Amino acid sequence: MPSLGGRATNRRIVSALLAALLLALWAFVGYWSWSQRRGALTAATANLEQLTSAVDEQVMRLLKQTETSLAVATHWMAEHPTEDPGESASFIALVDRLRLLSGDVMDIRMVSRSGGLHYIPKRDRKPLADVSDRDYFRAQFNAATRGFFVADPVVSRVTGKWGLPISVPAEPAGGDIAVLFAALELDRLTPIFEAERVKPLGSVAITRTDGTYMFRTPMDEKSIGISITQTPDWKEHFSQRPRGVFRSESPFTDHRRRLVSFSRLKDYPLIIIVTATEEELLAPWRRETGTLVSIATAVTMVSLLLGAFLLRAMRAEETAQRATERAHREAQLILSSAGEGICGVDPTGRVSFINPAARRMLGWENSDPVGVMLHAATHHSHPDGTAYPETECPVRLTLNDGETREARHETFWRRDGVSFPVEFVVTGAVEDGIVKGAVLVFRDISDRIEAGRALQANTRDLERSNAELEQFAFIASHDLREPLRQVSSYVTLLERRYGALLQDDGREFIRYARDGAKRMDQLIIDLLEFSRIGHHSLPVEAIDLTDTVDDVISNLTRGIVEAGAVVYRVDELPRVRAIRQEMIRLFQNLIGNALKYRDPFRTPVIRISARLEEGEWVITVSDNGIGIAPDYSEKVFGIFQRLHTRDRFEGTGIGLAICKKIVECQGGRIWLDSLPGEGADFHVALPVIA
Repeated sequence: MPSLGGRATNRRIVSALLAALLLALWAFVGYWSWSQRRGALTAATANLEQLTSAVDEQVMRLLKQTETSLAVATHWMAEHPTEDPGESASFIALVDRLRLLSGDVMDIRMVSRSGGLHYIPKRDRKPLADVSDRDYFRAQFNAATRGFFVADPVVSRVTGKWGLPISVPAEPAGGDIAVLFAALELDRLTPIFEAERVKPLGSVAITRTDGTYMFRTPMDEKSIGISITQTPDWKEHFSQRPRGVFRSESPFTDHRRRLVSFSRLKDYPLIIIVTATEEELLAPWRRETGTLVSIATAVTMVSLLLGAFLLRAMRAEETAQRATERAHREAQLILSSAGEGICGVDPTGRVSFINPAARRMLGWENSDPVGVMLHAATHHSHPDGTAYPETECPVRLTLNDGETREARHETFWRRDGVSFPVEFVVTGAVEDGIVKGAVLVFRDISDRIEAGRALQANTRDLERSNAELEQFAFIASHDLREPLRQVSSYVTLLERRYGALLQDDGREFIRYARDGAKRMDQLIIDLLEFSRIGHHSLPVEAIDLTDTVDDVISNLTRGIVEAGAVVYRVDELPRVRAIRQEMIRLFQNLIGNALKYRDPFRTPVIRISARLEEGEWVITVSDNGIGIAPDYSEKVFGIFQRLHTRDRFEGTGIGLAICKKIVECQGGRIWLDSLPGEGADFHVALPVIA
């Protein structure tokens, strides 16, 4: 009979192996997530720079065309000094041609010496409006600005629309006409740049080099014409270099964290700004990370549950010990939480009470801080020493409105002038709608920050190639299965030695342990297959799906015969670019599911067909089985999602998740149409070979 020490040793071995494997698993998850995020941001930066260059070229082309058109118009006026350009048929035809050449974006107009606005052709001898106060008119009478002048955006006094005027002098020709200008209506400019915008929250904007906002899509009339020279983005980036990419959370837009790319035009006083939110740029990364974390969480939970069950079977006393240790850890957690700093402030921001932990952290062990202005004493500066305005302090904001606020990565200052990082929650004390004060609970997070830096340093050491990652997954899965085999051996040994001594419950527990180990082994195999998809060196090539499906039907011949099923395939399935082995696994899962979930009261009929839709081949696998309720049409593609009990249908619930990952790795998509009792149609859409 194994000694108590031997049992304890076995428990320690199993626990150590399980902990090591789970640590390796989560280290892999952390490294993968970090590397994928960095890659996504790098690709997004390059893409945003390309979009900025494209917008730069479009704006340059438009301005060059505008400058040329105005030069042609003034040249005509110089050659016909006696003709009224607004009534001359040849000049009107010339302006119409120039308008058409610009794609109806630019419209040339003229202003008399007294500031009277006339369209071409003239609608009346009387001016349509007085624009003598407009900067594009006054600029041509100032030697410093006379010439090609890009003016502030204005609302037309004739059409009521926003426009961007660009003016040139018409003198000495043109009779009474003193200024010609090209009106670029902003609503006509929007479609030109909309194609370059990152949808749905990205933007394209144009500012003048003096900081004046000229244009933005999506259109935002509130921002047109205002100056951004006082914003941090302007001071730190736009005014410092001709082009670049940076991150911003400017309140000038929508407070979203954005990636901003900008470029200053070479020959004109304008700056092109293209932005996209990090939220939309990192959306694919978040989805992939969420899937990987879900898989790792599932593996962790199953491993922990199985380990706890086996350890309890090996030695019942260990359960009590574990419970004692857990209770001890919880007690330690409660005691450690009491070490957080807690203090109260009155409506003026003065300290009204403070606990010993807060005194110790803030250096007030030997003094009474009651009555001291909390912000001035502990929160007066940022980490770099710059002033922290009290009007921006979360404590002051809570004293103003009574709302609870949580702040992370803030800085407090001790009495001796030394700073330390904190996170805190401030809650308002509100009585009858009046803020009577606030309670601040804070924690020193210096150790956590150091641990985070250490973790980042460790993750940088885990960089591997895709081949090494696949080898790592194989080795990890092999090591996970080895303790399972050991567990099964111990359970079998227990049954052999003590089966006759155990009651029915004991023998049932042993059977549960053995079945659980078997299911865990199959789960690990399935997870390994799932993780390998998209991470191997098999070639992507043009394959004939007709041959592929025929191979699958051949592989499943025994199951088809046993089920009495009939399988129909159209004469010709398309050719697609994919990995052949993964396509075999895909259709083997879909056809195999059709056989598994057949209706017992009718002959199973399975059809494989294909159709071309909007640049995609849609391959459909249809059956007349038991079907799936519409509410589960998305859920069935999730990992470990089962709609039936294990005693009715075998399986781990990962087959359709594998199908989805295979299709998405090939640039396609998969979905389901089904009703209970009427069968199911699984549709796989793959790109057409170019």
